[in-house]
Amino acid sequence: MSNLSVPVAVGAYAAMPTDVAEQEEFYAQLAQIAGATALEIPFHKTGLNVETGWLAQQMRGRFTQSIITLIPGTMARVSETGVFGLASTDEGGRTAGLDFVRQAREVAEEINQTTGAQSVSALHIHSAPSVKADKQAFAKSLEELLSEDPWSTRLVIEHCDAYSPEIAGEKRFLSLDAEIAAAQQAGLGITVNWGRSAVEAQDGERPSEHLRALVDTGVLEGLMFSGAGHKANQYGGEWADAHLPLTADEPTSLMDAAEIARCLEIVADAPRYVGAKIQAPKTASVDQRIAMISNITQLLK
Repeated sequence: MSNLSVPVAVGAYAAMPTDVAEQEEFYAQLAQIAGATALEIPFHKTGLNVETGWLAQQMRGRFTQSIITLIPGTMARVSETGVFGLASTDEGGRTAGLDFVRQAREVAEEINQTTGAQSVSALHIHSAPSVKADKQAFAKSLEELLSEDPWSTRLVIEHCDAYSPEIAGEKRFLSLDAEIAAAQQAGLGITVNWGRSAVEAQDGERPSEHLRALVDTGVLEGLMFSGAGHKANQYGGEWADAHLPLTADEPTSLMDAAEIARCLEIVADAPRYVGAKIQAPKTASVDQRIAMISNITQLLK
């Protein structure tokens, strides 16, 4: 990439240690050593799984233009109801999806007010529910959200694996083509997670195909590097959305340095942010976790 000014976002939660003191050291090293300038923050079924003030303290002076991702809570609610989501034809499920986005936006505003900065600037939203997602319902939801009073955070569609009757998949939302049409109509961008695109086709070539389509249609927003592979490993089963590290750190991962370089060449200056989201072994030290993340972030610069 020639545009070195874009934020480098890290989905810290995927590699987070469990001890609170280690978590605080982890955040410090993300900024100081791994070069992260933004975070991807998980929004669960009932909101953040940490105290907002504590998270704001970790972010203040370190991370701006971060993203809140609604995928953890979205999948929890889809699992419960089968009809939850912005692309639901069930009006109750669609309304619940709209309210969930509004809740996340309120938390983003609270974080920004606490830090006194644009610590969070975007929300990753999704075309749930699984299997039953409808493109007209999704377009209607986007129109409703964008018609509301302006917020300080923008909406970004994160593409997850699309439903296919031939491949088991994990999220099984709308196709990328359907999301591109919705994004163009609404004036929004789309983010690709490398691993989720690979899981969609059970093929390491699918992420680059998705990136070319988004660049060609002018709706590429971001690119997050998260690995996937065709063999079971310490992080999950074959073709699981398990946020595998680089091949150098996890041999079953199909995401290596050459693949990252290829994807960055495809997108050139198109993304508004790039980043990484990987797991680390449960017994890994803070230094080891940071090193595994740095193995990716250093390739982004």
